[in-house]
Amino acid sequence: MKSIIKLSVAALLVVGSTQASANDGQLDITQTLSNSIAHYIESTSDELQSKLKQSLFSDSQKMLTELLSQHSEQSAKVAENTSQLVATSNAVKVEG
Repeated sequence: MKSIIKLSVAALLVVGSTQASANDGQLDITQTLSNSIAHYIESTSDELQSKLKQSLFSDSQKMLTELLSQHSEQSAKVAENTSQLVATSNAVKVEG
């Protein structure tokens, strides 16, 4: 993100200084330079957006897997405790 900001500032400085001293022949260079910089910024932004989406998807998938794993472990413990309670209850009934 910092590189995009630095690039944008540099582009504005270059374009601004070129336009300030431009004559008719230099206007084409300024336009070409502006278009090139704008295209670079756009492609870099698209790449950054794509990588962020991929990272968020990966992190979300990891978190979901961990949550499901914890849920499975808790369910197993509840089932085990329930079995122990039923066994204890049955043992109490047999003795009584």
